[in-house]
Amino acid sequence: MPTEVRGALNLRKALKQFTPDLAKETQKELGALLKPVTVKARGFIPSQSPLSGWAKESATGRFPLWSSQAAKRGIGYKTTPSRPNRSGFRALARIVNNSAAGAIYETAGRVNPQGRPQGLTREVVIPTFRRDTGVGEIRYTTSTGKEYGKSTNPNAGKQFIDAINANGNIVDANAQTGRGRRSRKFRGRAIFKAWYEDGGKTNAAVLKAIEQAKVKFDAAVKVR
Repeated sequence: MPTEVRGALNLRKALKQFTPDLAKETQKELGALLKPVTVKARGFIPSQSPLSGWAKESATGRFPLWSSQAAKRGIGYKTTPSRPNRSGFRALARIVNNSAAGAIYETAGRVNPQGRPQGLTREVVIPTFRRDTGVGEIRYTTSTGKEYGKSTNPNAGKQFIDAINANGNIVDANAQTGRGRRSRKFRGRAIFKAWYEDGGKTNAAVLKAIEQAKVKFDAAVKVR
């Protein structure tokens, strides 16, 4: 969940270059503002796997294994600029989800509320050899295209989303973002739900902290 201020990136560079103590003070203040929302978001991660089979490794090992502890731990905050997105936007302060399984829980069903359709599948056989067991093979079913699921069950996508929704529905945080950027991606079950319930207070506080840092910077530069 990012916060945007025009010229904030240039301000941060100037703070680091000319007033490093103020730069550290500002980052510490931003972190203190984001931490409560981060803690709240972690509380929306279910303590058990949303699906019984998700906590077990898949046949191919490609689908992220669910761990409630890892999903909670994966939610954190950063007060350093993000990389530019396709539109050139960079977030100065943001709450992030570094857990693959946690990110799936956060956003699953956001694009396809009924789950991804299942594509035509084929069985893949990979020969293997182990010293202890000898010749063997790995078999799994796959389909082509990211927009399609890989299950032989035509209702797998819907069942997956229904199971996750039983633990928490997707919440649209745009209405409570406050001043700043809007996006169709500001919807989810943990981070975005916490941001929604915050009601835009943290967003406003972060913007105010950055603006106050600029005032302090201008005053410090004038003294010099």
